[in-house]
Amino acid sequence: MGKLQGLQHALERLLPGGLSAQLEPHCRVTAFRSGQTVIGHQDRTSDVFILLEGTVRVELHSLNGREIILADLSAVELFGEYAALDDESRSASVTATSHCRLARISGEVFRKALLSTPEAAEWIARRLVGRIRVLTERIFELNALAVRDRLHCELLRLGIDAGIAGNRSVISPSPTHQQLASRIGTHREAVTRELQYLQKQGIVVQQGRELTLNDVSQLAEIVRAAAGDVDVIQRAMPSDSGPSG
Repeated sequence: MGKLQGLQHALERLLPGGLSAQLEPHCRVTAFRSGQTVIGHQDRTSDVFILLEGTVRVELHSLNGREIILADLSAVELFGEYAALDDESRSASVTATSHCRLARISGEVFRKALLSTPEAAEWIARRLVGRIRVLTERIFELNALAVRDRLHCELLRLGIDAGIAGNRSVISPSPTHQQLASRIGTHREAVTRELQYLQKQGIVVQQGRELTLNDVSQLAEIVRAAAGDVDVIQRAMPSDSGPSG
C-alpha cells in the first residue's frame, strides 16, 4: 500500500490532476540498479518513465568514447516523452546513477492521454518550451562564451536546481570535475583551475561532494558581465529580472 501511495503522490506532484488520474492505472513500477541502462540511444522504443526514487543521467557518447552529459535527473521527474510524441528513435541514452524505482507507461497510452484534454496538451507544450529555452541557453554559451564563463553559467543552473536561500545554495552531491567538464564541453583540468579561483574569491566552497555557492548574486553578476541578461540570471535573481521574450 505504501508503494501505491508513493506512486499516486509522485503522479499528483508532477502531472496535472486529470492526467495523473488517467495514467495511474497504466503505470508499471520497476527497479534499476546503478549503472543499468534504462533507455538506449537510437532504441526504437517509446515507453515514458517517471523517476520515483534515485537518480539517472541523460547522455550521449561520441565514437571515440567521449561522454556528453545532457542532464542529471532526480525524483520526481519524467523522461522518455520525445519518442512517445514523435514515434522516432531515442534521442539519448538514460542510465541509472543510483538504485532507482521508476513508473513505466506505454508511449501510446501517454500520447493519447495528452491529447485527450486541452489542459494536458498545454502542460506538455509548456514543458517542451522550457526544454527549448534551456537548450537555447546552452547553444549560446557553447558558441559565444569562454570555458570559464560556461562553467559559471552551469554552476548557476545547478544552484537554481538545488534551491537558493539567503543568497546561498548547497549542491549535494555535486558533479565531479570531470562531469562538469562533460556538461560544458571542456576538460577536467580547466574546471579544476576555475573552481580553485572561485574558492580563493570566496564565491564557492567545495568539501568532498558538496559544493556551496556562497554568493549567488556575485556569481550572477559575473555571468551577466560575460553573457548579458540571459535567462539563467533571471531565474537565479527573479527580483532583478525584467521582461523576457
